[in-house]
Amino acid sequence: MRQIGELPKDADPRVLEDHLLGLGMKSRIDRRPDGWAVWIIDEDHVDRARKELEAYLAAPDDPKFRATAPTAREVRKKQARLDREFQKNYRYASNLWAAPTFRRRPVTVIVVAIAAVVFVLQHSSHAVETVLSLGYFDWRNGPPDVRPQLGLTDIWNGQVWRLVTPIFLHFSPLHVFFNCYWTMILGTGIETRRGSWKLLAMIIGSAILSNFAEYEYMERLHENPLGGKFYTFGGLSGVNYALFGYVWMMGENHPEEGIRIDSNNTVIMLGWLVLCMTGAVGNVANAAHLAGLAVGMAMGMLRF
Repeated sequence: MRQIGELPKDADPRVLEDHLLGLGMKSRIDRRPDGWAVWIIDEDHVDRARKELEAYLAAPDDPKFRATAPTAREVRKKQARLDREFQKNYRYASNLWAAPTFRRRPVTVIVVAIAAVVFVLQHSSHAVETVLSLGYFDWRNGPPDVRPQLGLTDIWNGQVWRLVTPIFLHFSPLHVFFNCYWTMILGTGIETRRGSWKLLAMIIGSAILSNFAEYEYMERLHENPLGGKFYTFGGLSGVNYALFGYVWMMGENHPEEGIRIDSNNTVIMLGWLVLCMTGAVGNVANAAHLAGLAVGMAMGMLRF
């Protein structure tokens, strides 16, 4: 922003402000003891705006300076509408646990509830049955001390739910807590703005692709990852990275939709992605994270 000049105190600053806005140049005019200071927001408009100011000072009654007022009003109405939409979305994010009801985010709540119930079953007498029925891998056709039967066999035989259900498997209290937390944060923002059906499609699509990516990674690059013992993967993190990628790209490319994530959370998500890839936090489904992120970013850029 740069000051381009001043108006005398008896001049009408709103006429000049409307004229500049109607020409596509945003300005700010501040009162001074001896007049008005004229500021231009965009540096690229400084030279042109200075010429318009000089012309206005030379002939303030010229009708052309009032002819652009209707255009300026329309610009202000549009900006006010976008601001209202943004503020509405911001309130939903900041009052996540109190404001949106179940009716406004049923998919988000149901997905988190299923993950919580499955976690309880995993850590009860139903532990083995839960993992075997939901996981991508299955060792019912062989003892646990040999390489497990691949889940694709069961999928081809009709157990198609295995394409999605590994997202509900979690292996520690922190694992399920943080995954559900981010699902609530990101899912609520998307569902209240884009609708339940779109969020459901994102979750199912990103679950299938991220699970398959992790399966392929383990199959091709990490054969017998734990010395031939039973090994499976799961969690909502692949889906969460898809939701994050979607919100991130929507905010960058389509801000008028009111879907965004602040820079601090962006750094946290990307930093955690890199940290997991170093191996410092143990066995992590990195391929699922990367595949989910790629899918979400693509959907966000395409304005799904």
